[in-house]
Order: sequence, then structure tokens, then C-alpha cells
Amino acid sequence: MRSLQQLLSLRSLLCEAGPLSEAAAFQHPGSLIQALQQLGQQWRGVKKQANELRVGNVIEHQGKLLQVVSLQNRAMGRQLGNVNFELRDIVTKSKHPAKFRPYDMVEHVRLEGRKYQCLYTEGSQVHCMDPDTFEQLTVDRELFGEAADFLKEGLDVTLNFHVTTSSDAPVTGEVPQHVTLAVVEAAPTMKGETAAPSYKRAVVEGGVEIQVPPFVQAGDMVVVETAERSFVRRA
Repeated sequence: MRSLQQLLSLRSLLCEAGPLSEAAAFQHPGSLIQALQQLGQQWRGVKKQANELRVGNVIEHQGKLLQVVSLQNRAMGRQLGNVNFELRDIVTKSKHPAKFRPYDMVEHVRLEGRKYQCLYTEGSQVHCMDPDTFEQLTVDRELFGEAADFLKEGLDVTLNFHVTTSSDAPVTGEVPQHVTLAVVEAAPTMKGETAAPSYKRAVVEGGVEIQVPPFVQAGDMVVVETAERSFVRRA
């Protein structure tokens, strides 16, 4: 089934090739190879400045696919300082630091996102299902990074594939920007705090700790912004 998806992706890429029609491509293998080489360059990604990268981005550096786990911009007076990264090797899963100047150009890899549904988590494994084909896929929890804390049964997720590699395994995973979760624990509201613009500690499903307004109580459903782990509103 995955081979079919790859063929469909190839067909889509051929449609982007412009003058080379789908039929002509398969009648003239030489033209097909040339078109695929050109498209391969397109799918490798685009050059970005180091200070434009964000957590979760995947870059190609020194022949390796590396995901940005964390970054820190260091200012030097009024000038931009170096950008310190923690990068995760997509293949070996090992992490190592890297340092770039802010205007260094790096290759930001273009990934193909595919929609899946989280069925359940089991230890370090996440079991997902393609909602269209019902094909199931098991991936490592660490593909989602810290966002893995928000994984739960029935959650729609995105698995990102690097289409120019021979491997058919996803390289990163994403959860939605906003998720609705139950509050399992909330600090008590002190008398007189309801009128103050203060927040209190709460724990939602998955053990994620957030700050919520005083009126939120255990058992409430709340919308959480996953990247910042922040309260959005009561659901």
C-alpha cells in the first residue's frame, strides 16, 4: 500500500515537471530520469539562514538529515550572535550540538506530511493508522519530541516523510497546534483571586503541567496550545 502512495507522489511530482507529460515520461525513460533529477533537487529543500530555523525543522548538513531539537540565539551587543542548536540525527537518533552564524545558509529539507490517527501509545512506541487505507504504522515516540506528551487515543497527527530517500519510514511527527484535554488536577482557588489576573498550576491528560485561570477546576475540558504548553480557553 505504501508503494502505491509513493507512486501517487511520483505522479504528482511528474505533473509539476511542466513540459514533460506523464505519458511522455514513461515512453522516454531518459526524459523521465532528467525530470526526476530536477525534481529531486526541488524536494531536497531550500536554503535558509540559520536564524530562520525553528524547532522541529529538518536540515541536511554534512550528508546527514538532522532535526532541530532546540536552539538558542546569543546576542553580542547590538549584533546577532551565533545560533546554538541541538540536532538529532534522523537515522541514528543520536543528538549533538552545532553552532552557526546567524546568516549562514543551511539546507532546510522539504518533507511530505501524511495524516494519521493515533490509536494508542505503548512504552516508547506509538501506534498510528492511516484514516483512508486503515493501514497501521508503529513509530518511535521520540519522533514527536516533547510534543509526544500530548499523544492520546484518537488524536489526529502528521507523520513527515523524506520522499527522496529509499527508506519508507517517517522522519518526524507532529501533533495539532491546539488539543482539547481534561484537567486531572488543579490548584485550589484562594478567596479573592477570581478578580485578579493571576494564574494557577494545573495538570492535564498526559501529565502536562500548564498555568490556568483561577476559574478552571479539575474535570474541566480545556484547549491547550501544544508548542507553548499554554492555556487557550475552556472547551
